[in-house]
Amino acid sequence: MKRPAAKLTHGDKVYFPAPGLSKRDYLTYLAQIGEHLVRHLRNRPITLVRCPGGVMGRRFYQRHLPPHAPTSLPRRFREEGERPLISISDVDTLLYYGNLGAVEFHAGLHLLEGPQAGCPTALTFDLDPSDPGDFERVRELALRLRDVLRGLELDGLPKTTGASGLQVFVPLAHPLPYAVTRPVVSFIAAYCASRWPNLATTERLVRHRGRRVYVDAPQHGPTRTLIAAYSARAVENALVSVPVTWSELEAGVRPDHFPLHAVPDRLARMGDLMAIAARHPSSRVQAIHDTLPPRWRQTRVRPV
Repeated sequence: MKRPAAKLTHGDKVYFPAPGLSKRDYLTYLAQIGEHLVRHLRNRPITLVRCPGGVMGRRFYQRHLPPHAPTSLPRRFREEGERPLISISDVDTLLYYGNLGAVEFHAGLHLLEGPQAGCPTALTFDLDPSDPGDFERVRELALRLRDVLRGLELDGLPKTTGASGLQVFVPLAHPLPYAVTRPVVSFIAAYCASRWPNLATTERLVRHRGRRVYVDAPQHGPTRTLIAAYSARAVENALVSVPVTWSELEAGVRPDHFPLHAVPDRLARMGDLMAIAARHPSSRVQAIHDTLPPRWRQTRVRPV
């Protein structure tokens, strides 16, 4: 296997105990799939989950550039005088953070620069099971959500989170303001909860959800980030967040079908399904928003 050219320290440290994968193995994975992962991080807000001692040790979130980062490392500033925020625009930068113990790479839904900066590039539906071991209910709801979306002439793509949930992305032909996209996401989430009250819920309090799957509409927002496609998760068995086809979901695919070692071959065989889906975006979202009842169109959104 091709080894990463970036600086590697403490390469023999075990990062994922169940399969016995070392930090060197992890950086090799990042080097292999890096161009695909970077595609979903570039020009977006970034949040890292760092596990410098491996996934069973201490972990912490990071959004700001490390104080010891080389001056050549990409960075961005929200306001003059603020600490610089993390920016990942190339594979070398990805490997730099991987060597610092960044296992999870989370990205915002909107672009940071360009004529439509601050606007999300997709509708997103985050499906979170109340019982982490009950993916079957998540799968069932995702397939029903697919039919709802198709009834609205929207074409979504499911993606495992690498943990217990699933996300569905609807690429947009043109980025739209959150003031347009978030009401649509919230309305569809509420519709699912009312149509299948024993399966779906928008109840934010976990103790009130029962066994129902939480459709996390607030996760579609300007201050939120989602696990990026092809990022590993900080779990013992080294699972990865992977886009899947609807036919795979119908056949019973599960998050644990995508351990770290299986993903490079899948990408070589199938390509980046997320990038392929983006070639067939929806132009219907504005029209759907404009037909929503007034109380839904008035959904408040914090500024980017």
